[in-house]
Amino acid sequence: MHKTSLKFLTIIFTLAAGYNKSTIPYIRCPFDHRCICSTSPILDIDCNNTQITGQHIPYFPRNVNQLNLGFNVLVKIPNNTFNLMHELSKLDLSWNEITVIEKGTFDDLYSLQELHLEGNFINCSQDAHPKSVFKSLTSLKYLNVANMQNCRRFPDFIISSLTSLESVDIDIRPVVAVPEFGLGYLSLKHFKRLKAGYCILLGINKETFVNIPYVEYLDLQNCSLMRIERKTFRANTNVIYLDISNNNLIIDVSFFALPNSLKILKISNSIRDLYSFNPNMIFNSDETSLEELYINENNFIYALGDQDKKLPSTLRIADFSDNILMKFCFDLATVLALDLRNNSLGVYLASNRYTSSNETTLKQVDLSSNEIHDLTFPIFHGHSNTTKINLSYNKLTDISFDLSHLVQLEILDLSHNNIWSVSKQSSLDVLHKLSTTAKLDLSYNRLKCSCKNLPFIQWLLENRNMMVQSKGYTCRYENGQIADMRDASPIVMLLREDCRTYTLLIVGVTVAMLIAFIFLCAGLIFRYRWKLRYLLYMTRHKYKLYKSIQSHKNYKYDAFISYANSETEFIMNDVIPNLERNHNFNLCIHQRDFIPGEDITQNITNGIHQSKMTVCILSQSFLDSYYCMFEFNMARMESIYAREGKNVLFLILYEQIRLKDMPLVMLEFVEQKSYIEYPRDEQGNIVFWEKLKEALL
Repeated sequence: MHKTSLKFLTIIFTLAAGYNKSTIPYIRCPFDHRCICSTSPILDIDCNNTQITGQHIPYFPRNVNQLNLGFNVLVKIPNNTFNLMHELSKLDLSWNEITVIEKGTFDDLYSLQELHLEGNFINCSQDAHPKSVFKSLTSLKYLNVANMQNCRRFPDFIISSLTSLESVDIDIRPVVAVPEFGLGYLSLKHFKRLKAGYCILLGINKETFVNIPYVEYLDLQNCSLMRIERKTFRANTNVIYLDISNNNLIIDVSFFALPNSLKILKISNSIRDLYSFNPNMIFNSDETSLEELYINENNFIYALGDQDKKLPSTLRIADFSDNILMKFCFDLATVLALDLRNNSLGVYLASNRYTSSNETTLKQVDLSSNEIHDLTFPIFHGHSNTTKINLSYNKLTDISFDLSHLVQLEILDLSHNNIWSVSKQSSLDVLHKLSTTAKLDLSYNRLKCSCKNLPFIQWLLENRNMMVQSKGYTCRYENGQIADMRDASPIVMLLREDCRTYTLLIVGVTVAMLIAFIFLCAGLIFRYRWKLRYLLYMTRHKYKLYKSIQSHKNYKYDAFISYANSETEFIMNDVIPNLERNHNFNLCIHQRDFIPGEDITQNITNGIHQSKMTVCILSQSFLDSYYCMFEFNMARMESIYAREGKNVLFLILYEQIRLKDMPLVMLEFVEQKSYIEYPRDEQGNIVFWEKLKEALL
């Protein structure tokens, strides 16, 4: 009678579930109001944390697909509990007090794919369970036996019968003379994933995973892992995912333990005694196929790459966040996402880029929380593919870095900085150009409501559709008053009016001060006009007096002649005969007196320093000659630094030169010092050579 009633209830429930499928997806189960049933699209029963005991397990409908009995007080499960549940695909018995699994408990669960037994008190001794306890679970793909309270190592002889098993969550505790994964695992040809539950695994070597050669996914978090020996993964050539986070790894320069098949590597919060990141300590950059690297939450201070220390060319995601990095730079030509948040890169990035690549494929860059006050101008050059940049929670005061290369930018997050304005019009122009596709977040900054900042406030008003959000936008007036910028129109109107008056005041004061200054200068000149005229005459008189240069040393040459090659004939036919032969001057001529084998610039410097005067023969060819201009400038320096300010440079204007063709420094010299023009008539020549002789005495 009792069984008949239960069957009747099951039929009624099934009909009711089918009737209410489209309107009531979750209802209290008719067979036990502690449980919740879902009938859309299949029957799921949730009896989680309902104080169900082994003596009062409800009679569940046989067509149930998923059954959750977790967090109850089950100690023993009668072996007929799951009879005829041929459609059951997921069974959760986690976090009960189960000590023994009886033979036949799972015999009818042919379709079961997922079994949760974690957190129980199952006795794992060889005598406690029959070897065939899981034999009927031919479809089981996932098994969770982690965090067992009374089991150091779940027996591999029980697991070995699960021939379809793909994934296991299991405890790894040290047992003397017993391998972590026994021979029973060798029969699991589909076994791909292993996740450690409660784990104590101080070191791993080539024997650790030898019996799970097909594994692809290894999660060894929180295992107290210290050492990974060479060739640890020699038998595991299929591993593509490895998570060894939250351990205490000791890494030395010979650490090449990771498999070349690896694509995703996570080493978060595991390396405490290594302060400089060297990729070669973790993988062979030239052989690995690594695509994602998560090495965040460690103690790295420096991460600098070069030809010998480089990231893999296959890398797509690089996460260095939550370290204490002060310097970071790698070739990121192939990386798509770079995470550098929560480091100390502010000082470094003010004058350096984080990548040595001229062009990158970076899509996302996160530099938030790095104490950044300023960024080097070309930091984002070559970032033509970048769509998102996060610079939030820094100390930026302006957008002074170049944004023009960010042609595909979608989001620029500058929130929570100290930005009060964008001072460069070029930056505003680039932002305006990007406004059709990009969004900008300037919320929670220190914007100023001032006349100086009016163009930027007006720009914000005109481009408010570019802003990511409207909250957090305020600006502060000079008097300390804070205004909400969700509607910036009144602010702009008020500033325009105030600034117009302010501008007129500044212009008026400036003009008045300028007029006052002019009148003051004119008054002083008029009052002291005779004294100034006297000083002018005395100065002219002093420099018109004939003075022979009293050298503090004996010079090898009387004059260094600086000329272009086009004036060689003039030097040989006129200068040398007139000055050396007729007046016994000793001249330094580069074509004659330079020391062979000596550097040209050294010859020039020596010649000028050993000459009492330097004579420059000015022509268009002289101006076009690098070495002629070098000689001119060296002679100027000789006057200033070696001759106590005495002028030892003399210019001869050999041909007419337009003033605009002269370098500024030469033009200033011509205007301030004496020079002579070379005449083209016989009478003038006589006067010319006499004046030149006087200049050289």
